Amino acid sequence: MGKSSAPQGWIINRVSDSLFFIGTPLLSLALLQSAANYFSSFDIALFVLAFFAVGHHLPGLMRAYGERELFDRYKARFIVSPIVIIVCVGWSVFNGHLGFFIFLALWDMWHFFMQHYGFMRIYDVKRHKPSRLSGRLDWLLTAICFSYIVVASPHYLVNFMERCHRYGFGLYTWFQPEYIPVLRHILLVLAVAISVVYVIHLVRLSRQGVPVVWPKLAITATTFLTVYYAYIVLDDVILGYAITALAHDIQYFAIVWIYNHGVLKRSNRLGASFFRYLFADGRFRIILIYLALILAYGGVEAMARATENYLIYDLVKILIATTAFMHYYYDGFMWKVHKKEIRQNFVVDETVTDEPDDRLGTVDRLRLLINRWPGFSYVFETGKQLVYFGVPILFFAWTDATYSLSTLEAKEYLARLTPEVAKVHDDLGVAYSREGKVSQAIASHKKALAIDSTYATAYTHLGIAYSVAGQRQQAIRYHKQALVRDADLAPAHYNLGVEYFQMGRLDKAVASFKQAVKLDGEYQRAYMALGRAYQRQGKPEEMEKYLERARQLQRVSLRKELSRSAMPWATGTPVKSDS
Repeated sequence: MGKSSAPQGWIINRVSDSLFFIGTPLLSLALLQSAANYFSSFDIALFVLAFFAVGHHLPGLMRAYGERELFDRYKARFIVSPIVIIVCVGWSVFNGHLGFFIFLALWDMWHFFMQHYGFMRIYDVKRHKPSRLSGRLDWLLTAICFSYIVVASPHYLVNFMERCHRYGFGLYTWFQPEYIPVLRHILLVLAVAISVVYVIHLVRLSRQGVPVVWPKLAITATTFLTVYYAYIVLDDVILGYAITALAHDIQYFAIVWIYNHGVLKRSNRLGASFFRYLFADGRFRIILIYLALILAYGGVEAMARATENYLIYDLVKILIATTAFMHYYYDGFMWKVHKKEIRQNFVVDETVTDEPDDRLGTVDRLRLLINRWPGFSYVFETGKQLVYFGVPILFFAWTDATYSLSTLEAKEYLARLTPEVAKVHDDLGVAYSREGKVSQAIASHKKALAIDSTYATAYTHLGIAYSVAGQRQQAIRYHKQALVRDADLAPAHYNLGVEYFQMGRLDKAVASFKQAVKLDGEYQRAYMALGRAYQRQGKPEEMEKYLERARQLQRVSLRKELSRSAMPWATGTPVKSDS
């Protein structure tokens, strides 16, 4: 992977490109789908997002602060940005406003889209000098297809809206849920239309003798198919996000490695430095050091969580959010392939002059003027970064402070937004039960079952609603129906045990609670219930055994609560049944 000179049309070579770029989405899909047989989707996502998502911030920072030419070009920006961001994020965190995670979520979607677009442009310039129209069509195809997938995925929409509610951002309620199908249809028509135009353009170029860039088409196909499967076909959006995040991160690790080899080949200014040591040597041991640094940086969040100290965790949260903002922001201007100084590190013997659209923009002209006064560039950058980061972060803090939508109202909105998803109706039913609105709860659970009659969780939630209504036999009936659909559903065993406990049928209650903890060894409420059942049976030794286990799990749950907020702009709040 260390060679910077590649055959024409490939970033590294055919085999390596297939492994690290083109085939990465499919490999990530296969790997994490297999892992899902052994681990929960939340655990998989936590691992990927901690060690890979946070870890992949580091290579970009290595480039920003290790490539001297780049640092000199954007020196004021690289110095001012981290200071402004950490102050704004720190203020928001210590004032209890985490709405900036929504800002990060939106930027994360944009970043994923732009990385894929970047690969399309790199493959183009590796093969020939692309036309401006080709670049615009690449951008349009990528933007429309990704937009369609996001809007067409009810699971992604629900997950994103749940995050908005969690962090006090309710502006999404300004549009009616009924508009979504219309928007979905418009985006689908646009995606088909642009795809047709794209193919026509390729055919026309081919007839003019312009070579078809097959690697670009291949990475587009594998990426779109994987993202479509992860967000639309796959019901588990947490696992789906982990799949796309893993693919994105591995591609990024590899492209930064290749790019930095190109930098070293042309740079005479780096001298003896850690940057040169890390990227000049392609031997396997150096690659392992590179990966170890990435994973170690990604592990900072996990180590902070292990301390069980909320102050330390908040400080690390600020660090991670700051580097995430820096990563997204820096990549926006560091990877402009149309610029010669970027392009030459991918293309051997690059002689192409800058394209017309590389002319100085208004901001660049203004910067040239203000640079005449020493130090003024730092003042200018500070003002710009406050606009880029300070204003949005303050805005999301304000929305959090003024947010008034209740959880029940948010669930009702989601049920209107995605009426075809059984889970949102089931969740709404749970919210109704907690508000004491039993008849509405029963109706919502039944609606969920009408959509998906195999949804075992909805059966046991319906049983809870009937129990609240005082219809205990009906409750037992639906808990048993849940177990018919899924005999390994621990909450259904627990809920059945609760009904037996309330009826005084302690032997059956104990048997149900034991089955629950057998299926889920960390089911705190089931252990607590077992202790109470044994207490009622007059068995103090068994009572103390299970109550102590419940207390241990309660302490463990504090660490898990910290885990739930790890990289929340990506995963949202996984909905785990409390019943």
